[in-house]
Amino acid sequence: MSDFIKNLASDLLRLEINTIIKQNMSAEKIPGNKRVLLRKLADIYRETLIDYGLVKSPNDPDITAEDAGKVLRWQFGGEFSFKELALQSGRGVKLMEELMQKETDPAKLNTLNSRHKILQRISNQSYNVIGIFKLFRRDLAPDTLTQSNEHEDEDKQIYYVDKEHFNYLRYQRRELPLSCVPFRSHQETALWNNDLDWGHMNSAVELPFLPDMLGMIYKAYEIGTEQIVLQTVIQVEGDVTSYITPQYINMPEQIKEIIMGVHNRSINTSTQFWNTLFTTVINLAGKSFNQIFSKK
Repeated sequence: MSDFIKNLASDLLRLEINTIIKQNMSAEKIPGNKRVLLRKLADIYRETLIDYGLVKSPNDPDITAEDAGKVLRWQFGGEFSFKELALQSGRGVKLMEELMQKETDPAKLNTLNSRHKILQRISNQSYNVIGIFKLFRRDLAPDTLTQSNEHEDEDKQIYYVDKEHFNYLRYQRRELPLSCVPFRSHQETALWNNDLDWGHMNSAVELPFLPDMLGMIYKAYEIGTEQIVLQTVIQVEGDVTSYITPQYINMPEQIKEIIMGVHNRSINTSTQFWNTLFTTVINLAGKSFNQIFSKK
């Protein structure tokens, strides 16, 4: 119990308030099934990479053999899907950096810079999700973490090819290399992984997410790939840091006033809730904040 209280208090050392501008909102609730939530997060990342022209969907009618390394093969929401997203977004980060060094037009440079930040976010969050699945794998299927599997070539690991997709592509007269063929639902790893199609995902047992894991996933899903225009970070010691993007500075004054009003109200609501949580933790522990962390 003492470790739980200390971990809970540690999560309260820093408060972060983000304000984003979202182009379209569905107003739908966050999925209760965490497997579905991860699949939807992966879909958001995949759509962004496709929009940026970095990758292609396996259903793209314009795929050629030269696109072999750019066709997304994992269409699910598990470790292998996020590994592919991390690798492709990392490639995009390097490409944006190369283009930024050559670009002289301020408007185009700003666009490249924005995309660079979004791609870096996709890469970082994908690796965070991969880490969660690796923990599940370690605890639920340690026998799959053999040294030989970890060091084998990617094409020789326990991945599977969907023969139906392969034949469909051949039927369309696109004699593509194996690396263009999507993988099928990875049922064999359902105990710890989530590279499953919708049918298998809904029938699979829920994964044992811890609160801090869910917190990270919720935040990644809510922010998605939208650009943050304002951010305020408050440390428990009282330090406050505010970040303002050029996008916000260049907005009309009336719009800026509305956004700042929303941001300030979010800060007030968050700090009130933050204070309540701190009070609850102190009451549960029956100690002062310093005693929880063994500070004198």
